Amino acid sequence: MSEHACACPEYQMLSRRGFLQYTGASAASAAVLASAPAWLPKVAYARDYRSAAQDVIVQIYLRGGVDGLSMVVPYNETNYANARPTLKVTPPGGAGVAAIDLGQGHTAASPTAPGGVVAFGLHPSLAPLKLAYDNGHLLIVQATGLTSTNKSHFDAQKFMEIGQMNAQLLFSGWLGRHLADPDTLPLVPNPTLRAVGVADGLPRTLVGAPRSLPIPDLGYGTGTPPALSNFSNYGLSGSSTTRSARTTALGDMYNGTTDPLKSAAQNTIATIQMLNSIGNAPGGYAPANGVVYPTTTLGNSMKSAAALINAQVGVEAVAIDYGTWDTHLNQGLADGSGIVTGSSMATSMATLANAVDAFYRDLILGRGRSVTVVILSEFGRRIGENGTFGTDHGYGNVMFALGPQILGRRVLTSWPGISGAQPATNQDLGITIDYRDILAEIVARRLGNTNLANVFPGFTPTFRNVCNP
Repeated sequence: MSEHACACPEYQMLSRRGFLQYTGASAASAAVLASAPAWLPKVAYARDYRSAAQDVIVQIYLRGGVDGLSMVVPYNETNYANARPTLKVTPPGGAGVAAIDLGQGHTAASPTAPGGVVAFGLHPSLAPLKLAYDNGHLLIVQATGLTSTNKSHFDAQKFMEIGQMNAQLLFSGWLGRHLADPDTLPLVPNPTLRAVGVADGLPRTLVGAPRSLPIPDLGYGTGTPPALSNFSNYGLSGSSTTRSARTTALGDMYNGTTDPLKSAAQNTIATIQMLNSIGNAPGGYAPANGVVYPTTTLGNSMKSAAALINAQVGVEAVAIDYGTWDTHLNQGLADGSGIVTGSSMATSMATLANAVDAFYRDLILGRGRSVTVVILSEFGRRIGENGTFGTDHGYGNVMFALGPQILGRRVLTSWPGISGAQPATNQDLGITIDYRDILAEIVARRLGNTNLANVFPGFTPTFRNVCNP
């Protein structure tokens, strides 16, 4: 079954186009002249470097609008259970498929839950994330998202990644502006590469970042995953002999000239050589403590990200796309069975959790790297399940932040409650925490950039004790 078979036409259109037009690939191409070869990486140039430590940020964007009420379940809200007779997850220890008891930090005031207190549990498919939660390294944010009431995949993704509501004239991404800020200097001297988008085009989040480029091959394997061997010559098409010839020709083409593309060509060659040095190292990348990454596309992407970060070549940001979340029909029972054979939301959640857990045990626990992972999506789903055993576009959603300096082991929320209004398929979870509050605090405290007016124009964030300074 196709991963997009349950999605709405707009999401299918965006997926077929690989998000190329809508993720800012065309804007990134403005970094070099229009006459540049199509395969030439779009690389801008950096300044000096900083000696102070800061985190590398990894963004995982769940494209399609994930059902946050299935991921982090308000299991004692009576109206939640009534609105989802088929899709509900029961309380920990209950009948059917039960939520995982988080054990600490999982309650909040609620205007609608019995006794005025809502209790949250983790979907059983997300069980691998419990280790990071118990270690205090995973923060869950509920009832968050884009405060503009927009249910278009195209618009919601655009505004969220730009970092400004209803932005029409702003084209750079919030993370791109952070990296391009005059006071945001690279981590290493004269880095070849500062940001990577594991996608078919540079994610809009990174548009505007110096020395950033999309490398979709990092999510795919040739032989032993991940695709570190695909670093070779930036994955240019054709045989390895042809690719090497093209690289040589690229160098010869601009050798000794003052052509405006000379610097871009030279930096392209340097990027290829740097990636090759990582991908072709004896034995390849060996995760710490024998950690084994899943051989899924997301698992390959996370392992490739770990290899890049561990190599300490100057990468400061990695943006990874993971789709399949537009579950209008046949979302699947809580255990992924019973309605449709094949893929389900439960399968997607397990894929996400296993990949993130491997990255956490490898790079954070095993190697002690300073990394912050953020997981977010453009909007949530309706409170009530629809007539085709799915959920339609909603508002309020869940967000995750993971890292050694994240103040975790809790669900951060100002819970709006779940009313008993009918029909439940017309009811949305309210948004009480702007997602930029979370990102802005991470940018200021973990990425070392206090110029938040530039990163998030027109927005004054509220810091919510998300992470250590």
